Amino acid sequence: MADSYTATVTNAAAFDRALADMRHGLADLKAPLNDCAHQALVDAQAAAPRLTGRLAGAHRNLPAANNRVRLVVDTPYAAVIHWGWPGHDIRRRPWLVATWMRNPAPLDKLSAGIQAGIDRAAAKT
Repeated sequence: MADSYTATVTNAAAFDRALADMRHGLADLKAPLNDCAHQALVDAQAAAPRLTGRLAGAHRNLPAANNRVRLVVDTPYAAVIHWGWPGHDIRRRPWLVATWMRNPAPLDKLSAGIQAGIDRAAAKT
């Protein structure tokens, strides 16, 4: 189980040029980002603690600016269950963090999409 994610850049000059080109064509990252966000949503719903199923059903993705997606758990008690509340004998059950640690595949897909965009931009130069 990995506790960090590392990306290696093998050609810094091509990477810089590709980033400059991609700044104008961020739509290239939209599909990999949406795939990553969808997989994160599915994984988080599956890993959510269940008593009634309401917590698992409260997960959703919201679009944000600049091709970002926000994973939201829309219940007032989600943070209490995730982080715990020792004063009320509620133990922490960090399903969101644990989901990313157990399954880095969404990040791998996003990394592959970014690399494909860099390769396309580098091929233009």
